[in-house]
Amino acid sequence: MIGRAYGWEIRKLLHQKRTFAGLIAAVIYALAFVVVFRLRSDAALPPDIPLASQVKDTAAVLPLALLSFATFFGAPVLASLVPGDIVASEDSNNTLKMILTRSAGRGTIYVAKALASATYGIVLVATLLITSLAGSTIAFGVHPATLVDGTVVSGAHAVGLTALAYTAYLLPIAVLVSVALFLSTVTRNAAAAIIGTVLFSLTLEGIAALPGFSSASPYLLPAQYNAWQSLFSETTDASITRSAIVCAVYVAVPLIAGWIVFRRRDVAGA
Repeated sequence: MIGRAYGWEIRKLLHQKRTFAGLIAAVIYALAFVVVFRLRSDAALPPDIPLASQVKDTAAVLPLALLSFATFFGAPVLASLVPGDIVASEDSNNTLKMILTRSAGRGTIYVAKALASATYGIVLVATLLITSLAGSTIAFGVHPATLVDGTVVSGAHAVGLTALAYTAYLLPIAVLVSVALFLSTVTRNAAAAIIGTVLFSLTLEGIAALPGFSSASPYLLPAQYNAWQSLFSETTDASITRSAIVCAVYVAVPLIAGWIVFRRRDVAGA
């Protein structure tokens, strides 16, 4: 039953402009990085990004820069476009009552929407990776890279590490998706859900920067954005294992809260 409902949700997403708007924006965002670094000889990355000095030496580095910048410029908006609308659209189109009259129960529908939102998040990150890797491969080629500890690895190995970094980045993306789904359920307004997700991310960024929060910062969302950096340096405070645990909590809370609201939703006048 969940599989059938999930398939229905995916088919609906494939017919919505919002879905492709997010993916097209991701492609443009990634290609913009490639163009800037290919055309500007003075373009450079902040030194705190792993392998920053090798950005024009091998295709594996530019996608890492994209991850670092996306945390502040793009990820919260792009990740919330679909989950922020997936429940709210049912309210705005007055279709929630209709889908609840089918044989599928509320739990099935909610899980299907959550899975469809997660699928969008995965496809979004994959789009960023494929586009940035393809563009940087054409611009700079795939060549060996020197890791932070001085180890020289082949171009294929470096690209593999970059792919793992994007896999780790799915953890905080899952948090943004779950928050957007929760806000979509509670506010019944897609714009409010998207803006709320962005504010959620920015608020935690601000809290992490406050004095006196250094001991708690490894467990705040901003640290989870950077967990992938542990793949390139053993000295970093980031940890993918810890990030997985922390993000699981961040994901569970809004998903459960959203389910409580959705389960009690009065659709008589929806």
